Amino acid sequence: MNKENHQQNNKRLSIQLSSDGFSFCTYTPEKNQYETFKHIEFSTPTTSPNQLLQEVKLIFEKEEELHKTYKEVVLIHHNNLNSFVPKAYFDESLLSNYLENTIKTFENDFISYDEIDCINANNVYIPFVNINNFIFDSFGTFTYLHSSTVFLENILKEFTISKKQMFVNVSKNNLQTLVIENNQLVLANYFSYVTKEDFAYYLLFVAEQLKMDPNQFTLTLFGEINEQAETFKVIYNYVRNVSVYAKLNTLLNQDIKVLPQEHYNLLHL
Repeated sequence: MNKENHQQNNKRLSIQLSSDGFSFCTYTPEKNQYETFKHIEFSTPTTSPNQLLQEVKLIFEKEEELHKTYKEVVLIHHNNLNSFVPKAYFDESLLSNYLENTIKTFENDFISYDEIDCINANNVYIPFVNINNFIFDSFGTFTYLHSSTVFLENILKEFTISKKQMFVNVSKNNLQTLVIENNQLVLANYFSYVTKEDFAYYLLFVAEQLKMDPNQFTLTLFGEINEQAETFKVIYNYVRNVSVYAKLNTLLNQDIKVLPQEHYNLLHL
C-alpha cells in the first residue's frame, strides 16, 4: 500500500468486518461529522479467516480512502464468537472457559475482551487475528472491538431503559439481540436465520424465556430491515410495540445516503 503522498490527518477510520461484508467510514472531530461511508458485500459469505483476509485485501487495493493514514483507526469484529461475563466472575487467565460451552474453541485461538464499565462486565470474544495483523501492517496501532460491545454501548448512550426492552441489530443472515432492563444487560445473543419464520421464532423465544409479554414490551429494530420487509411484517403480527429505529443521524455528511437504522453500529461509534 503506497502512503508516500498522504500526510496523516486528524480523522478517524472505522471499519466493520462480518462474514458477508465490509463497511468503513471516516469521521472528522473538528466538524463532528462522518464524511465518507461505504459498504461492500462479499460475493459469498464466509467465516474462513483466510478467505476473509483475501476479501479484505482486494477491498484495500481498490478503495482510495483506505490508502490514507489516520490519527485513529477502529476495527469492529461482527461474529458470534463472544460471551458477556460479569466482572465479579471474570478472570483473565480463564478466557477460553467463558466461550467453550457456547462455541467451539481451539487451543491456539487468540481470545480477547472488551471492558464495558457501564454494565460492570467484560465481553470475551475471538477476533480474526489475521485481519488484526493486516490492519496493523496497514495503519500501525489501532483499536479493535466486538460489534456487540459497540451495539450495547450505543444503545445505552441513546436510550434510558427502565422496563425490559429488546433491541435487535439485523443483518442479512443473523440477529444481534439485546434485552435491557434498568439500563443493565439482561440478555445478549446472536442467532443465524434463513427464513422470516426463523426470524420471528428466535425473537419470540427470547421473549418467552424472559417472560416478556408480546402485548407489552418494546422491540426496536436496527440494521438491514424496514417496514416493508417480510421479516418486519411477520414479527409485527406478534409484537404490538415493534418499530424500526428512525432517528435521523445529524452527524452524517449530506453525501452519505443511508436510512437511520442502517449501519447503526458503525455510524454511531
